[in-house]
Amino acid sequence: MTFSQVELQTLQNLWLPVMLYAFVTSASPGPINIIAVSSGISFGVRRTLPQIMGATLGFSLLLFAVGMGLGEILSATPWLLTSLKVVGGLFLCYLAYKLFKSEDTASDVSLKTPPSFLDGLLAQWVNPKAWIVAAAGVSTYTIPGAAYQISVIIMALLFMTICFPSIAAWAILGATAKNLLKQPRLIHRFNMIMALLLLLSVISIVF
Repeated sequence: MTFSQVELQTLQNLWLPVMLYAFVTSASPGPINIIAVSSGISFGVRRTLPQIMGATLGFSLLLFAVGMGLGEILSATPWLLTSLKVVGGLFLCYLAYKLFKSEDTASDVSLKTPPSFLDGLLAQWVNPKAWIVAAAGVSTYTIPGAAYQISVIIMALLFMTICFPSIAAWAILGATAKNLLKQPRLIHRFNMIMALLLLLSVISIVF
């Protein structure tokens, strides 16, 4: 595969804009990051790492799939995209409910098991924000022509590099909050606030 001089120059100029886009979208509040905060406060950063790794890989694979043609299928079948938004929104609302009902890390059944690698990976595929970010990124930053596929791969790799520390920062925030909040009653209130933020993030994305 050969690229023109213009395509090569465009590929070289792609790195910084995509990195900034990846950082802003990965570090901004959203369902995955709010779950990372709650897991951080309940289990600490180390036990939240599988969820962080799963969410990082999950989004990178989603972006790659959208770039390689899945986005066109969804555009051609609006009902499928609507169904995905509804199912994903309901799932995230269920997670918000579990957070809201949690009492503390010792007594609440739903918080006795930290989110797994698979939980993090699958959560991205039902996360409306992830689909919007992937679709917008592919339509904005990919390069038409012979360099299209390599530009999609570059985007996926850059997001993989930046997503991990961005989500991890939210888990660290949760672990820090646990040290500051000590009392189970305060942890319960913190989880309630995170649940409400998660619900608001779902509403803002789906509607």
